[in-house]
Amino acid sequence: MMTKQVFIALLLFALIPVVLANKLANKVADYKVEPAGALSETKVPEAVRQALDSKGLRVLNENGKPVCEIWFGKNIQTTKDEVAGANFGQLGEGTFVGVINFPADASDFRGQGLKAGYYTLRYGLILQDGNHLGVSPARDFLLASPITEDKDPAARMKIDDLLKLSRNASGTGHPSVWSLVQVDSPEGLPKAVKNEHEHVILETKVPTKAGDVTIGLIVVGKTEG
Repeated sequence: MMTKQVFIALLLFALIPVVLANKLANKVADYKVEPAGALSETKVPEAVRQALDSKGLRVLNENGKPVCEIWFGKNIQTTKDEVAGANFGQLGEGTFVGVINFPADASDFRGQGLKAGYYTLRYGLILQDGNHLGVSPARDFLLASPITEDKDPAARMKIDDLLKLSRNASGTGHPSVWSLVQVDSPEGLPKAVKNEHEHVILETKVPTKAGDVTIGLIVVGKTEG
């Protein structure tokens, strides 16, 4: 006859896979996305606020604290140019994509520090040279620039000017870069997911003049390269 102690031991052993499965599920669901409403912060120039969609997104960490808030342009410009090695080349280098706010200091895809506050985001392409090999499998990035120095969202900024502005954000010799990646599963957008590198990715659709484009933006995590 099975003793009480043996029965309890077997029961606990049987529960281990369930506990591990629940922990794994919670790990995947650590980060969440919620609506943020319209951007009303007066520190952001009026022309920039007017160019944004009235609905923003807020990414929350496992403790429910905001990692960032982001508002995409309500009608992002596009181009028909083909771009080798890029997934979102139709956006065009220098195009205004949106505004991001970091409630606390953050770090970009290169691991560079970025002070809390509001920044514009414009599309850029990583250079195809020896200094950037292995940084990212694709060339697509959003470059963050100080909100007070990028006041005309309608302008498609020249790449040299954009790089200079973004270096002002990072305070280093490199621009502040935020990697754009393709979305594997478009169901349930917007959402936050983790990839095999533990990067936290905001997956959503952004409105462009050519129709909605599904993107993934790495908001937490840096390159291994």
